Amino acid sequence: MKHGPKRRLVFAGGGHVHLLSLKNVDHFIRAGAEVTLIGPGRFHYYSGMGPGMISRIYKPDKVRFDIQSMVESRGGTFIKGRVVSIDPAKRILFLQGGEKISYDLVSFNIGSYVPLDRIPGAEEEAIPVKPIENLESAREAILKKSRDGIPQVLLIGAGPAGVELAGNIWRLVKSNNAEAEITLASSRDRVLPGFPEKAGRLAQQSLSQRGIQILPNFRVASMERGRARSQSGIEVPYDVAILTIGIMPQRIFVNSDVETSKDGALLVNDHLQSTSHPDIFGGGDCITIKEKPLDRVGVYAVREAPILFRNLLAMIKGEPLKAFRPQKRYLLILNLGDGTGIFIWRSWIWKGRLAFTFKNYLDTSFMSRFQVSGETR
Repeated sequence: MKHGPKRRLVFAGGGHVHLLSLKNVDHFIRAGAEVTLIGPGRFHYYSGMGPGMISRIYKPDKVRFDIQSMVESRGGTFIKGRVVSIDPAKRILFLQGGEKISYDLVSFNIGSYVPLDRIPGAEEEAIPVKPIENLESAREAILKKSRDGIPQVLLIGAGPAGVELAGNIWRLVKSNNAEAEITLASSRDRVLPGFPEKAGRLAQQSLSQRGIQILPNFRVASMERGRARSQSGIEVPYDVAILTIGIMPQRIFVNSDVETSKDGALLVNDHLQSTSHPDIFGGGDCITIKEKPLDRVGVYAVREAPILFRNLLAMIKGEPLKAFRPQKRYLLILNLGDGTGIFIWRSWIWKGRLAFTFKNYLDTSFMSRFQVSGETR
């Protein structure tokens, strides 16, 4: 294959799963490929540190990767754009602006989105937690409102993202010598539903002790003119609303003649390869592994990265593919915004400063692997 025409390898999205491949673009080029990255912007933000960015525990340039420089400095091409559909038979990607990109081999790491359409009025009223860049808009809105008074900040969704954001918004307001009424609304009877009860109890105690209101069993039915109404008819006012409800995979595979899971994710095998089209690969939130659906969390994306890199290179070289073997359980550490964290590993659950210190070490170590000197601006 090295002696024939160069194979067109396209990366759609510069997320966590693609980072290792993007850092090693030169490996693909030496194997006989032309490499192109398509992304909405030159930077990719690391979701695990997003809540810390809103409070400025971390500055924005410490939470992002310069994926454009990463690719271009290694001989690849960067195209600013967003893939909206695919013709797998003709091997063509269609971009939002109408441009068409041909490929021989393509990999998707385009992430997920917050389904605003689930709540009438949310599209006009709320800031979705994804993409992570939205947290900068939320930060600016909260600070602007706090200059004129005491804003009411409503977080809808009490999973890990909601808990971390509530704590870090508290830190944001406090560090700017301002005040805010922060409410965390859960559609269930407690925060962190789906996690061990102890974790939820520790999180709720931490937030409540700082004056953050927890609103249980509040399933939002509509949002309009600064008021969120629950299905039971209760109304909660807000000046800034942030939506952290369950994420969904991007919808570009639907109606594209590519096999998908029920929620529209690209269906892949153990090799992270499309079950219907062997020249399509993917990882992260936009895929579902056949018969092995995984939680959409960053740890799996990071673990998929070396397998995807190896298999894409193997496809170019004509070598056998390697299977991805996901771990059954994963570590989760929450950043509570006050210098403490909650450590969750199986039945081992505890809260303290050491937990945040450990999370900070893991996150900054991961960032340093892909923030090459001179690339982040």
